[in-house]
Amino acid sequence: MHIEAEKLKARLQQATSKSISVSELAELVHICRSIAQAHFESHRQSILRVSLQHGLTLTDLAYDCIAEMFARSADGSFSQIMNFSDSLRNPLCELPAIEVFIAFRSFVIRVADAQIARLYAQADPVGSRIHRNIRENLKKSDALKLDRDFRGMVVRPSCEDSLGQNQPFPFDRLERTLLERLDHGPTVPHVLQCLRSILCSQTEFRRSIPLFDLVHILKKSIGDSYEWTIDRNEHMDNEGLSQEEIDRIRSAVEVALKEKILLTYLARGKIDRRQAEAMASAFHDLLWDWCFGDDLKSLHDYLRLYSPMNESEYENTLRTKMEYLLKLARDEFAARLVKEL
Repeated sequence: MHIEAEKLKARLQQATSKSISVSELAELVHICRSIAQAHFESHRQSILRVSLQHGLTLTDLAYDCIAEMFARSADGSFSQIMNFSDSLRNPLCELPAIEVFIAFRSFVIRVADAQIARLYAQADPVGSRIHRNIRENLKKSDALKLDRDFRGMVVRPSCEDSLGQNQPFPFDRLERTLLERLDHGPTVPHVLQCLRSILCSQTEFRRSIPLFDLVHILKKSIGDSYEWTIDRNEHMDNEGLSQEEIDRIRSAVEVALKEKILLTYLARGKIDRRQAEAMASAFHDLLWDWCFGDDLKSLHDYLRLYSPMNESEYENTLRTKMEYLLKLARDEFAARLVKEL
């Protein structure tokens, strides 16, 4: 990517003074797209898989990510570019062109990274949830941490030599090794524990993995079932609420689940009364543990206390219904917490 610093400075001055022509604006857009695309190619290589899966090229993605920079305010000015100009240590016209280029490049990358996170969440909601869950778990981990290198955000052991001088750990090999160690429906903390063991037990490759690569691997193992997996350490976020308020929310969610069991399943003949009562009792226990308990069990473990059945029977009869009700419970909790806080 070759960008003339003097031309960039001139176009920015024209944009801030609202004297830029259509052709000159097209040049500025092209410069921004080139910066964003070069950044993606050098530091966000993992995002290429996501963009290709949704029919986008990196060029398409770069244009999408810088589009908001050229939104005009009511008076016809480019508000984001004006904000960039106002943030400089001196007026734009007084600064050396190379300094303007360096500052503007950082600005474009910040905008592009923020926008790509939004696009990623829209294009790949499961991957986005896994991504967010990994980051939340790493905040509480003493064994692994988030770091940054030329590949972007990476996960690496906290107290071990990262072996940064070595070659990257081959993606296919790491994926195969990690998936071999994971059981069906693993929790994120268990995945991170296995990852640390794999990275620290070898000295041939770097002891780090790009965060997006880890998300990609987990999607293969967890896939669309991710949101139904109960983490044994997962509890309702009840910060700022009294026990009485929490219990009131829990009771309201339980009523909503009982109505769904009655109207969607029992009334339509999809389950019998014994199964309906067992499902309602199982979710009563699960919601109580979610709000006040110390440990969570699997959906099958809660259910078989009231309707004994083996794993095969559960898979063939009630698993999908229980998983749907768990999603509904989470949505109901989220809706009520937004109203409370």
